[in-house]
Amino acid sequence: MKRILKVIGVCFTILFSLIFILYLSLCIYIKSKEVKVDKSKLLEATNVSLSDRQILIASLVLNESSHPEFRNYFFLIHDAFSSENSVALDVAFSYIGKYEENRIMNSIDRQFVDLATKRYIMKHIDYRICYNYLFSNIYFGANMFGLLDASRFYYQKDYKKLDDKEFISLCLRLTNPHLYYGYENIDYDSFDEEHVESFKKQTAESIDRRNKKIEEICSKLEK
Repeated sequence: MKRILKVIGVCFTILFSLIFILYLSLCIYIKSKEVKVDKSKLLEATNVSLSDRQILIASLVLNESSHPEFRNYFFLIHDAFSSENSVALDVAFSYIGKYEENRIMNSIDRQFVDLATKRYIMKHIDYRICYNYLFSNIYFGANMFGLLDASRFYYQKDYKKLDDKEFISLCLRLTNPHLYYGYENIDYDSFDEEHVESFKKQTAESIDRRNKKIEEICSKLEK
């Protein structure tokens, strides 16, 4: 019996060692894929300066977290699948598309590059710079890129004058526009009556979901 337990122990030790070596090799491989983000380029492409409250709201909507600061984790798997620090991933995706467009990457390689660059950003770039860059360049629907233009288009005011609910509503456009906005901007004249009724019903449901989500985020702000 002791011999069997010893053999099992040796097998587990070998298995654990192999897993650790594979994991370490993967970390080294991912590290080799990172793009060293130039902070000056992020600043040059930034035209908004979010308040601390706006950054908090953005984190609650995009990261589902009341901690907008990037949290560095040792485990690569956590960074790969967690919604935390998603802003860093969005910035990585945007930066690579803007400044590394000459790179030839297949879809799998691109995912590794995005993940590696996300981890680089988390360690080397201040989260405020990332939020400001992202909200200066991200697509808000209706052909609007960046909060500066989106705020004027949707609310006819400067982004600094948006109230909490208006800013939350804009942030929701970045998560799942169809879920929260349905077919609000569709040209109903292009469809028959049956489709129009369906679109209107789905849009009403989307508006209800959006209002509930806005109230949920507002309640979190008060805590």
